[in-house]
Amino acid sequence: MKRKRVISLIIIAAIIAAIVAVIVNYISWDSSMARQQVDMYFLNADGTGIEAEQHVIRYRDENELIRNTMSELMGRPSGSKRSRIIPGGTEIRHILIEDGNITVDFSKKFLTADSTRNVLAVYAVVKTLYSTGHARLVQVTVENNKITDPSGSELGFISALDINLETEEYISEMRRVRLYFGADNDKLMREDRTVKMTDQQPIEQYIINELIKGPKVDGMVPLLSKKTVLLSVNVEGNNCFLNFKSSFLTENDGSHEHERLVIYSIVNSLTELESIARVQFLMDGRRVDSFGSVGIKDYISRDETLIASQGI
Repeated sequence: MKRKRVISLIIIAAIIAAIVAVIVNYISWDSSMARQQVDMYFLNADGTGIEAEQHVIRYRDENELIRNTMSELMGRPSGSKRSRIIPGGTEIRHILIEDGNITVDFSKKFLTADSTRNVLAVYAVVKTLYSTGHARLVQVTVENNKITDPSGSELGFISALDINLETEEYISEMRRVRLYFGADNDKLMREDRTVKMTDQQPIEQYIINELIKGPKVDGMVPLLSKKTVLLSVNVEGNNCFLNFKSSFLTENDGSHEHERLVIYSIVNSLTELESIARVQFLMDGRRVDSFGSVGIKDYISRDETLIASQGI
């Protein structure tokens, strides 16, 4: 009897050890995954158009981000007023990614008898993939054949910017922002600029875009490379999370002084907003320890000492 009890305890211990190993492996696997918010487009309540809702996608690299985004789009929306845009039973045959041009090939079930609905499904794929920040042009095919619209014209590669949806009516306004660019004395100089903004993207994103464009005032030096790519912006409380493409680290590197000014041109520009106190930098959804010689692992607050005196 005692021997049976010992055997039972050994078996139980082995089971517990196996469960612990699975949990440890899962945690290790999950911690290696980056996260990105993506606008997923689904059919609206009336079935007459598509609407976006935000989903968080986990991924390890750019290709996996695209594939996981498509897998999510194949399912059902989280909002009760929307429905799936891609018919159930549809399969993804393959995805081809070439320099920002993406082709998604579906099985026959992607097509319905309603050609207008088919076009909406194509638009949903295009808009959703564009939202990842890694798609320039998108083409949707069915068993390697192009899809046609109600007029019989073939739908080839499409830019999301060419798709205008009734649900994307927006309000625009002119906003005054304060931007910080470089100066010849390793300081930051401010430029006040009026920018036309819409409610389709956050003001923080407009500020970064303006920094990438560079200064308009003589004597100021651009700091961010025009090849800088901002993937997403997320604000939680008074913290702003900026998710850049990892090429940020090589496109903007230089001397210690230059790298410090790059970081604080961003931080000081964003903290001009009353709602932002600190900035967290992410690269492809992950925190990194440093940008060259400048530590960026933790939240970064404003540094007034780097701002050159310009009078009133």
